[in-house]
Amino acid sequence: MVRAIGINIDTKRLSGSEEKLKEELEKFERVGFDCAEIPPAGLDVIFNGEIVPERLNRIAQVLERSNLKFTVHGPDPVDLSSDRKEDLQILSATIDFASTIGAQTVVYHCGWCDESEEKRSREVENLKRLCDKIEKTNVCLVVENTKQTVEQTLQIVTSVHHPKVKLLIDVGHLFLRLRGNEEEFLRQLSLGLSDAFELHVHDNFGKPEDDAERSLSRELHFAYLYGVGDLHLPLGLGKIPFERAFDLVNEKFDGIVVLEINDLNRFERDIPEALEKLKILSKTGGVRRA
Repeated sequence: MVRAIGINIDTKRLSGSEEKLKEELEKFERVGFDCAEIPPAGLDVIFNGEIVPERLNRIAQVLERSNLKFTVHGPDPVDLSSDRKEDLQILSATIDFASTIGAQTVVYHCGWCDESEEKRSREVENLKRLCDKIEKTNVCLVVENTKQTVEQTLQIVTSVHHPKVKLLIDVGHLFLRLRGNEEEFLRQLSLGLSDAFELHVHDNFGKPEDDAERSLSRELHFAYLYGVGDLHLPLGLGKIPFERAFDLVNEKFDGIVVLEINDLNRFERDIPEALEKLKILSKTGGVRRA
């Protein structure tokens, strides 16, 4: 069951601006979203791994004036499989931020990608270190697949074995990881949905940037032309089989769906339609191709 539909507020779009945050919150509330995913890295509330109380208080006041509910997206570079001590400190501060604003989840990008056992063990142990903090909050820590399969990401979640550490399936990342293989995509999705608490949805063509010449993928305007990489397109512009995917979602999933559209210069006008598509998909199915 899809309990709420949200949208991301992108780190780069905010670039520290409280006014931009207000603008986007008001806009997405008018469109009809239930919640917004907030990036602390875009709001300058954490410096050198520590919360800046004055800044946090101002941001919290802005968020209190919105009728939206919130999730929080942890900073992308944080990798608990690495040996950087700052990463654990930054994610801990992110949980504090999320707890203060009353967010339901903190999104963490899985670091281990079927590499050494040392990295896998380090990530699991670091996540376990955060469990005492999470237990004292209403926040759930959700582990997102980036370049991993759902199966690999689920290994990390199940190894932590804590009721407030759950799976986040990023549908776009999964389709890229599997190079557009629809059947394996649906198999992996089915494998993880009952363990997932959040889904990220956006479209692409299943063509990883690693498979393309660097000149075609490093600039978004060229990447769009060639259909390469993690494009975060509105639903229906790429090749992800959302109708079939949501048949599984409606059967096995219970949680929050977040639409991730980063480039509002190109796609802001598509957002209301994307929301309507998600509402239809989460009930009766069916999304038309562009």
